Amino acid sequence: MKITKKFFKNNFPKIEKDSYKNINGKILIIAGSKTMQGAAVLNVLGAYFCGAGMVALASIPEVIKATVCTVPQALVLPFEKNQIAEIKKYIKTFKPDVLLIGSGLAELAKHTLEILDFAKLPAVIDASSLTFLASKNTKLPKAGGPYILTPHVGEMKKLLKQKTINTKTAAKNLAQKTGAICLLKGPITYISNGTKIYESHAGNCGLAKAGSGDVLGGIIAALYARLLTQNKDKKQAAFTAAALGCYLHGTAADLAAKETGKTSLLATDVIHKMPFLIKNLLK
Repeated sequence: MKITKKFFKNNFPKIEKDSYKNINGKILIIAGSKTMQGAAVLNVLGAYFCGAGMVALASIPEVIKATVCTVPQALVLPFEKNQIAEIKKYIKTFKPDVLLIGSGLAELAKHTLEILDFAKLPAVIDASSLTFLASKNTKLPKAGGPYILTPHVGEMKKLLKQKTINTKTAAKNLAQKTGAICLLKGPITYISNGTKIYESHAGNCGLAKAGSGDVLGGIIAALYARLLTQNKDKKQAAFTAAALGCYLHGTAADLAAKETGKTSLLATDVIHKMPFLIKNLLK
């Protein structure tokens, strides 16, 4: 089924007049490394611009500093020596609705399964964490809600252990294999829960650039956390969040490209089109 403006308007979570930050979605992002500091910043921006009530970033001091300078609204949870112990402590104390893990995570990604198994929380899994999972045959640990996997074609080939894939069916195959909601990024993005497939035709080739997926991860995590507060069906909340996030991200990129062109389109251009776009899509 093709994702449309009508689908977006009918399913996008509204912010109630009597709401407050704690019930508008709490996200804990575990992202960033010395050489990929911006990935975490883009995660946080994507999440906040999509209506998340509270976004906390657990990362190394260098990434924390870069994030605070760009997004002063972010809650920051630095770790240095006892990284995994600190992350587990933050999960217990912050009590997020959703985890977002993997963007620019580099070496720390090898602890993805340990973190997920400890948290037992719904999570969006991206980038370095997907690469790590692809290197293992271990099943994803059980959680309190479905995982959302967001690979591009290269990562999908590794996850399915295939040299070539059928992009139209690969997301469904991986969803059946893992029990997760799977979103395969590409010229047409396919999202599957293992039985149904959504297609997003929004977006353009200007998104084939570093940072685009980091923004998308933040958007989906925010929508997932917000939908979980309104939907008892957690699997449907995850499926809808992935579909909405993909459509919003791609449509914002199309809007931005009208000004920048596709060659010069940046992930930050996509973010800055989101407020105007959300407002107008919901009219």
